[in-house]
Amino acid sequence: MTETPDLSTFNDDEDTARRATEAIGIIVAALDAMGAPGSVARRPDTSGKVFMLAYGWFATIVRSGQLVALAHEHGLRHECASNARLVMQHSFALQWVIEGGDAAFEAVAVLAERHKHDLDKELVDSNWSLPAGFTLQAGTKPPKSGALQEQFDNFKAMCALYDGGPQAYVPFRLESASAHPSFTSAMAYINVTDGGVPEPSTTAVSDSFAFLLETGRCVIQAGHALAPLLTDTSLAEAVGKAEAAFGFPVPLWQRLP
Repeated sequence: MTETPDLSTFNDDEDTARRATEAIGIIVAALDAMGAPGSVARRPDTSGKVFMLAYGWFATIVRSGQLVALAHEHGLRHECASNARLVMQHSFALQWVIEGGDAAFEAVAVLAERHKHDLDKELVDSNWSLPAGFTLQAGTKPPKSGALQEQFDNFKAMCALYDGGPQAYVPFRLESASAHPSFTSAMAYINVTDGGVPEPSTTAVSDSFAFLLETGRCVIQAGHALAPLLTDTSLAEAVGKAEAAFGFPVPLWQRLP
C-alpha cells in the first residue's frame, strides 16, 4: 500500500513552492480544457448523481487552488489559510463520495435539505422578508441519522476513515483559526519587537509556503480521484504531469479497514 506523503517531510522553500505552483497550473489548464462543449463525459458505469457532486467539488478544489497560487505570487501566504482549509476538506469529500457511491450522495442531499429547513427557520425568526410567492422549503425536515451523514457533517469523523487522516485534521484545525474571527487571526497582523512591544502591521509576515504545498497535494489528489470517472484520459495525463512537476508521489488517501 502506498502511503500518503507527510507534508512535514517536504522542504518548505521557494523551489518546492515553485513546483507546487507549476503542478496546480497544470491541473488548472486541464480544467480549462474541460470547458469545451462535450468535453466532460462520465463513464457509463459511474453514477450520474455521484459524478455531479464529484465534478463540482473538483472544480471548487482546482479554482481555489488557483487562488492560493495567485496569492502566493503576490506575497500573500498567511492569508491563504482559509482557502487551504477549504481545499483540504473538499479533497477528502471528493474521494469519500466517489467511494461511497449513491448512498454517500443521498447523505449529502439529506443534510442539504436539513440545512435548508434550518435556514428557513432563521429567515422566519429574523423577520427576513422574502419575495411574494417564494418558498424555501416544503414538507417535513428529514432526520439526521446514519454513519455517512455523520462523516459528511463532521470532518473529523471523515478524516478518521483514512490512513493519515487524523494527522491531516490538525492543520485543518489550525487553519480554522484564520477562517473565523479569532485571537490568532488578529495577532497575525501584530508584530512583537525585540523589546516585547506589540506593533500593528499592514501585512502578516510568514516564511512558510505550507498552505501552498498542502494545496498542491490536494489538487493532485482531486485529479487522481476524478480522472477514473471520465471517458477521456486528458485529466489523468495532466495529473501525471502535475505529480512529476511537484516531485513527490501523491496517491489518494488510503481507506482504513
